[in-house]
Amino acid sequence: MKAENAFTEFDTDETESFPEIFELNIISGGCHIYGYLLTPDKRIKGPYPTVIMSHGFPGYTTNNDLELAFMRMGCVVIHMNHRGAWGSEGYYLFTNLKDDLTAVAKWAHNSAIAEQYGIDTENIFLVGHSMGGQTVLNAAKDLSFIKGVAALAPYDIGAAFRYKMEKDLFLMIETEGQCLKMTSASDVFENALNNQPELSILNRYDELIKHNVLLVEASMDTIAPPELMIKPLADKLKEAGSSIEYKSIKSSHSFVGQRMKLTRIVGEWIERTQA
Repeated sequence: MKAENAFTEFDTDETESFPEIFELNIISGGCHIYGYLLTPDKRIKGPYPTVIMSHGFPGYTTNNDLELAFMRMGCVVIHMNHRGAWGSEGYYLFTNLKDDLTAVAKWAHNSAIAEQYGIDTENIFLVGHSMGGQTVLNAAKDLSFIKGVAALAPYDIGAAFRYKMEKDLFLMIETEGQCLKMTSASDVFENALNNQPELSILNRYDELIKHNVLLVEASMDTIAPPELMIKPLADKLKEAGSSIEYKSIKSSHSFVGQRMKLTRIVGEWIERTQA
């Protein structure tokens, strides 16, 4: 894997070596969740470090640019759509997010699947933005085989309630969540309210000490303010002596306008961190 190849493509003279895309269809909580899997150009020798992406709420800000860049670097990349989102079966609930990601990660770590797609099971990384940042941090606590976890402008439901931001959270669910399959916005909000301690990224933070962690803040973020939602976790991990890197990008929540910088930060971290 070479992070410097994030924006470099191979010549098209060896069609048998082309990167490939495969449909993803696995079961989580009795529901089919859909997505896709990217494999890099075969002129890059495998097995490949593998990145599993978790989208935010509801997923309007896509991370396709990051995914394709990671593929060009030499990674297998797995894009998943959580239950109730973007065609996946089931109903969207915050408590389902970690379980969905855990199901995909265990599927990728399976030896038969790893052999089929060239996955290096010693180098599986979780990368998520916004609500996906919360999801990857929480899932990593239960996945001992994960090599590293990167949270990009992570949203913290626990912090939203601690700092009286629950009205903003409900409005986000009610308006932005209209594209999701929900029983109601109130049910999804109550799911957050009733499970906020478990959903908070500070819950069991000590489990993250076992992993390499990258936290990237958007310094101008008003949706997931860094001082409320990411810095408290960073401070706790640093105090505990964990292997953490903390980066700041002068940007709004979606990193629009700074996507290439974000790509380089995450890609170079994966390159340094892989076994």
